Amino acid sequence: MSTIITFYTAANDDAAEDQGPGRDQAGFDNFDVFASLEEWESLLLDRSIDDVDGPEQVNDEVSPIILAFLPALTKALAAANPATLADVTRRWVDLRAQDGETLDPAQARKILDAVAALARSRRKLYCQVP
Repeated sequence: MSTIITFYTAANDDAAEDQGPGRDQAGFDNFDVFASLEEWESLLLDRSIDDVDGPEQVNDEVSPIILAFLPALTKALAAANPATLADVTRRWVDLRAQDGETLDPAQARKILDAVAALARSRRKLYCQVP
């Protein structure tokens, strides 16, 4: 059984926790979201993986975990053009492979495209992990 990770937007942390995913959401499974969020931050913000801040958990629950994207990462995703997303996809797939995770490049691109589209909403970006 796989875990569906839901990316979504909300007005603020309280709304993200109280209301959860609404109409602006995208769900994906079969990838390590915790490592991936740090890798996206490293790749899009040109930071060493050792220097990333990572997402912040906005709720106190064990399940579901609600993570808030860093504003800088949300902004970078929103500004990413197709060439940037293609490059980040390739590098992200390589990083996951180095960690022993096989990530289909087409699926990886779908994930990044969907999350970048959500980031363009100008609302805060979150992800929910069951």
